[in-house]
Amino acid sequence: MYFQLTPPSISKIRAKFIIEKLSKFPQNISSINIFATGRTHSGKTTLGNRLLGIDYFLSTGRQDCTKEINLIEFPIGLKYFDLPGVCSDDRLENYNRVALNVPQFEEFPFVDELTLARYKDNQSPSEQNLSISHYASLNFKPDLVYYLIAPEKQFARGDRKYLRDLLKRHQNIIYVFNMFVNKQTGVSYSATEANIQDVATQIIKVYRSILGDNHKPVIVGVNCWTGEGISELLHQSKEMLSGDKGRIFESLIEYQQQKTPDEYVNQVKRELIRLYAHAACQRATGSDTCDQPLHKLCYDLFDFLVSLPIQSQESDNSISEQVSRIVNQVSSDSNQESQAESLEDKMDYVFRAVGYIVKEGIDSFNELIKIYISEVQRQAYEMRDREFEEFQKNKESYREQLDSQWNLILSDVQDLNRKTNQIESLETEINNAIEDLQPRIDDHQSRYLDLLSRRQNLSSRIDRWKARLDRYNANIDKINRSSATLTYEARQSLDQESDYLDRERSSIQSENSYLDSLISNWERAAQSLDAEKEKIQAKVERYNNQLKKRNQQQQSIRQKLKSHNESQQNAQEEINFLIELIKAFNKELTKVDERINKRIDEMNFHGKEIRNRLSDNYFEQFSSMEDAINELQEVINRCLDEMSTFEQQIFQFHQELNSCIFRLNINKMVTQVLQKTTEHYFDESGKFEYRGSNYHYFRQDGIAIGLALTTITLVGMEGEYGDFYKNLLQKVERLGYFPPNPVEIQILGLLESNINLLFDSSFEQVIQQAVL
Repeated sequence: MYFQLTPPSISKIRAKFIIEKLSKFPQNISSINIFATGRTHSGKTTLGNRLLGIDYFLSTGRQDCTKEINLIEFPIGLKYFDLPGVCSDDRLENYNRVALNVPQFEEFPFVDELTLARYKDNQSPSEQNLSISHYASLNFKPDLVYYLIAPEKQFARGDRKYLRDLLKRHQNIIYVFNMFVNKQTGVSYSATEANIQDVATQIIKVYRSILGDNHKPVIVGVNCWTGEGISELLHQSKEMLSGDKGRIFESLIEYQQQKTPDEYVNQVKRELIRLYAHAACQRATGSDTCDQPLHKLCYDLFDFLVSLPIQSQESDNSISEQVSRIVNQVSSDSNQESQAESLEDKMDYVFRAVGYIVKEGIDSFNELIKIYISEVQRQAYEMRDREFEEFQKNKESYREQLDSQWNLILSDVQDLNRKTNQIESLETEINNAIEDLQPRIDDHQSRYLDLLSRRQNLSSRIDRWKARLDRYNANIDKINRSSATLTYEARQSLDQESDYLDRERSSIQSENSYLDSLISNWERAAQSLDAEKEKIQAKVERYNNQLKKRNQQQQSIRQKLKSHNESQQNAQEEINFLIELIKAFNKELTKVDERINKRIDEMNFHGKEIRNRLSDNYFEQFSSMEDAINELQEVINRCLDEMSTFEQQIFQFHQELNSCIFRLNINKMVTQVLQKTTEHYFDESGKFEYRGSNYHYFRQDGIAIGLALTTITLVGMEGEYGDFYKNLLQKVERLGYFPPNPVEIQILGLLESNINLLFDSSFEQVIQQAVL
């Protein structure tokens, strides 16, 4: 699912508080009309955005400040007019003149109607094509004119002509020297003290020529992007507006400046936790490339963070003080009287600028390229080489670790085979012993059965003998009680019976004795067999113990084999990640290098072209030296525009190179989370071959890596990353329960309820710098 961060609109916040404050004023307050004029790209819209948040209105429609008059209408009479630029397009300059009720320049195409684009809160923008008379009837009289000037450019003949005509209509002008300072580095674009002095000199000369020597223009130095110098501009604006209008305007700006920082911080926080919650509900895709959802989220987060217009904490008045000092010096210089500017002055003015371009400017660019491009390129390539060396070391280390694990497994397998052979030998020995003993056991059992049978037979004989003995005794007893005389046959029969009983007794006794001896022999044999059995049993127990140990060792080998395969899979996965990481870094770095080299070649070509223009043949094209100088001023301004653009691109390339380096570190951070939340599966039999992976949701780790990236980018990191990340993860885990299958809206709710626990005061202070 595609996720998109939406940076909070400082313009919208500023405009919101301006409108909020205006709603507290009476409905019948006087209207305030503020006009912004100056060359194209001098900062008219940027200043309006810094003061009033006009981009909030302009973003609702397709404005084109170069081709129409943009009128931003706040409630209760506050209006900001963003006019087309002057001294670039002849027709558009007359547009600008008409808007300010300044006579059109006759040599430029005449304007008989103009387009007025009107922007209001909660309304769609509207466009009106108005005749000059209709526009004049609207009575948009300027209460204050901001004349935006880029002091690194030549204040050429066209600029001076425009200013003379403007001053004849309006004197409530503040000349805003927009000092373009790089927002990341604080380095000024091109403008030198000599540039400021030259432009101020031209303005003061024009000013005095129109209004007299006793009048002094109000010149304020600001950085419209960072806001540096705005406090002095507000002070001068209040003084020039004067009265209720001055106080109202001052209170509006102060109110939005007071309210905007906290609101901006809160909106940034809410946007960040929205991304954190989304990251918590993502998981790895199984790819080795650096384009997985977590990579993209971290890239978006980094781009979001570096795009925040955070400035270094510098004195708000340093730029305005610098400009004020130079202007006062120019004003008090006895040589700067209201006399007409000589051709020599113009030539000196122009050739100083040329000297700056062909010497100081080029030297400055070379120094900037060295510091902000070449040095960072060197660091980037060194980092790439270090990462590759580290990759090779890691690869070799993984190989050595895996080889060591495998050798241990082989050693264990060899030991297991020896034990298996011993067990098999013991098993054979036991089987042979059992095989030898079994016939004796069978014979012993057979003898036992025979003895048992003979004992039973003997018992039967004894029973029969006892029965006959009882009958014999009974007959004797009966004869003894009888008085009758026994016959010879009867006595002979009794004697025979008595002899039989005696013989049977003797036979039984003999048999019994014989059986006893047989039983004794059998019992001795049984004892011998038991001794043999005990020996065999001891061997069986030893066999079982060895078998148990062998099975345990088999299980240990299986676990080691599984661990080895897991390590091999993890190592291969990490190697693949590192390969893709280095490839992505090198590809991105190469693209930036190609663009840098191409742009440097273009600037070298422009420099050569400028030198060619300064040849003697160039001046021979004009009827007078003054025409040549005036034309050259325009050429110089175009060249300075190109230089300013290139200077900005240098810092842009600097940022892109640093982004390449930072993305490499982002990819390493992401890799750790991907590996941590990936669980590999192996078959449980045979060689434990890899069978696939399960990718768990990032949950707390998705939030922790977002916090880590945010903190490192905005505040910095102390100590080792592992400890730093662990502390952040513990902070996240204390927020509450994170289910195995998280739902984004639930995670977002959890983070919203704990938002102040996620961000400390240092974070808020850094973010507030974007709007202070």
